[in-house]
Amino acid sequence: MKNIWHSILLAFQFFTVLPVHKEIPLSKGTITGMFAFLPWVGALMGTVVAATIYSLTQWTASSDVLLAFVVVGLFALFTGGLHLDGFIDMGDAYFSYRDRDKRLEILDDPRVGAFGVLSVLFLILGKMVVLYELFAQEKLTLWMLVFIPLLTRVGMSFYFMSLNCSKEKGLAYFFKTQMEQGVLTVVMFITLVIALSGVFYVTGLSIVPLILIIVLAVAFVLFRQFTLRNFGGVSGDLLGASIEGMEVVLWVTLLLCA
Repeated sequence: MKNIWHSILLAFQFFTVLPVHKEIPLSKGTITGMFAFLPWVGALMGTVVAATIYSLTQWTASSDVLLAFVVVGLFALFTGGLHLDGFIDMGDAYFSYRDRDKRLEILDDPRVGAFGVLSVLFLILGKMVVLYELFAQEKLTLWMLVFIPLLTRVGMSFYFMSLNCSKEKGLAYFFKTQMEQGVLTVVMFITLVIALSGVFYVTGLSIVPLILIIVLAVAFVLFRQFTLRNFGGVSGDLLGASIEGMEVVLWVTLLLCA
């Protein structure tokens, strides 16, 4: 039970802005548990966002633009911009058009370049536009706000487990060496089954959640190949970028098929 509590705290400590002022042991069990609980941390963030959107639509005259901004802003706030920072670094590195070693150096560079700024600008504007269209066309329902952040973090875990690290140092490499991948794989599949069952109950066996999972799997394979070709492996920044990128892909999927 203590390990479970420590795993939950680690998930909040490393992947959200929530201050956890406690020294928690980084063992194989707690690190594996941290990734196991991460999708549910995403679902919890989505629940808060969904409750906020419900309140705004029920008790205020908020425009669709404002609602889209609130969704994007709250998710960025809850993660402390961590994943956006990874997307910025990936944009800087990839659009430098340098060799792989130089790209890895740029990933580690804390400075932000023009390509990183442009990448995150298009990412945020893209999210805003797609969410605005979903609100305007009345296609966005509250379960989507909970299911998508859970789904992207499941995808991130599979992505992380499927690749070696691009460098043998850093936090991602440490997590990779401590993570029990067999256990985590089983937990991720169980998480998908539980989440999908809940969504089926809410939607009445809608096919849309299954389409989202299929699209996520395809996006995961494509991003994995992109990572291998351009960076030679995974890193902490690329993990954050994968969440942001997959999220946009899933919102676009909802716009096309919901």
